[in-house]
Amino acid sequence: MAGCVNSISPPVTLYPPRVSPSPAARSSFLFSGDSVHSLYRLRRVSRSPSIVSPKFQIVTAEKTEPLKIMISGAPASGKGTQCELITHKYGLVHISAGDLLRAEIASGSENGRRAKEYMEKGQLVPDEIVVMMVKDRLSQTDSKQNGWLLDGYPRSSSQATALKGFGFQPDLFILLEVPEDILIERVVGRRLDPVTGKIYHLKYSPPETEEIAARLTQRFDDTEEKAKLRLKTHNQNVSDVLSMYDDITIKACDFHLHSFHFSFAVSSLTIYVKQNEETSVIIIIQIKGTRSKEEVFAHIDTALSELLQQKNSAPSSLLS
Repeated sequence: MAGCVNSISPPVTLYPPRVSPSPAARSSFLFSGDSVHSLYRLRRVSRSPSIVSPKFQIVTAEKTEPLKIMISGAPASGKGTQCELITHKYGLVHISAGDLLRAEIASGSENGRRAKEYMEKGQLVPDEIVVMMVKDRLSQTDSKQNGWLLDGYPRSSSQATALKGFGFQPDLFILLEVPEDILIERVVGRRLDPVTGKIYHLKYSPPETEEIAARLTQRFDDTEEKAKLRLKTHNQNVSDVLSMYDDITIKACDFHLHSFHFSFAVSSLTIYVKQNEETSVIIIIQIKGTRSKEEVFAHIDTALSELLQQKNSAPSSLLS
């Protein structure tokens, strides 16, 4: 074969055949790193005329696609705590629709005054007020480069539709579930330190000193009556939001996250996208929010680590 190689022939790019794996081979593909690497293109590199056999190198993905995460849960479900833990470990940009709205209210803008009227009634703020704020934040450079964690949005099917229309779709949808009676207790006892911005709870996490306790305030929508209205609204809308992604979701219960089942779900994500390169796939995990914050984060961390590993081990064209 060596005598057949033309030493002055131009560089050649070789592409392996694009063949969907058979059912028999699919299971080996899901859990074989070598199979994933076989999807990469091979390219001949320049060589001197004295070298007889050609050399090849793996052309890696240009850059790992950043994580895009949505987290949903009723008021006082623990979203804020988990968002802090997630962003601290993974460096994602935390985008809270609630924070964006409160900033508008604090500024005294027309949108802020309108939003406050709806929030005081325990109702959702109209999409026209929220959607552009969220879109603009997701479009900023840091969100594109580092990935994002979207907290509290979308809250309705119409918002999910708008977000999807703008091209923003998550890799993972985290749903925290907490019984209503526990949520009410959490909301009513919640207090804010206006100096530090730290959230306390009169029963579960009381202030460290009397000085701090004296200056604590309660959010105007943290009363029992308004909390029940918000919970009712949340429950009505969360199923509609999830239904928007039903045709492209893989669901994994929290008790499977440390086992074969979640690895299978994430690996199935890779094979699914390989066969449907124009379609993104979302994994939804449902987690019992009544557990300790450490236990809840352990489940979320497992999901994100598995997903990130898959993103790092497959070509970006398969996951974008």
